[in-house]
Amino acid sequence: MTGIIILTVAAGMAAGYFFMPEIFTDNAEHVLTAGLCLLLFMVGIDIGRQGNVVKDIRKSGLRILAVPCLVMLGTFAAAAVTPFITDLTLKESSAVAAGLGWYSLAPVLISEHSAELGAVSFLSNIMREIIAIIIIPIVAKYIGYIEACAPAGAASMDTCLPLVERATNSTVAIYSFVSGFVLTCIIPVMVPMIMNL
Repeated sequence: MTGIIILTVAAGMAAGYFFMPEIFTDNAEHVLTAGLCLLLFMVGIDIGRQGNVVKDIRKSGLRILAVPCLVMLGTFAAAAVTPFITDLTLKESSAVAAGLGWYSLAPVLISEHSAELGAVSFLSNIMREIIAIIIIPIVAKYIGYIEACAPAGAASMDTCLPLVERATNSTVAIYSFVSGFVLTCIIPVMVPMIMNL
């Protein structure tokens, strides 16, 4: 599935660059939103078919919140190391890390303070999602199912959710969705807060 996703993205990039009609590219955002909604709807059907969603959430209790907390911890641990290998300050690397994979919002929030750092944030977050698409099946197979929720960060509730669900199971997909949802709620608060320190 990872190979198919990568080939599909590459084919889309080639089509967009070489021959896609302008009317389609002008409305690509609407088509993308509709496609993503359909994809998530189908994942929801698959999760709902299992019939144990509410039971799994109740059984997990507050432990389900450990996943997004650990994702943030790991992300900020990497941000703490970044100033030693790049020209970014701890504040800058923390602000970029606080994007947690949301490449369409975090760079906009950061760009209000620095256009250059906004570009770094965009590249960092888009690379996180691409790397997540590649490694989620590997993480699920060799490290663990719950750990497969981590690489995508906020995208674990949307674009990477079908991949997590396919590489693991419907119970882990619930963890993935909750993790992505919590991270998505935190990003709009955390990025400006760090930039204003």
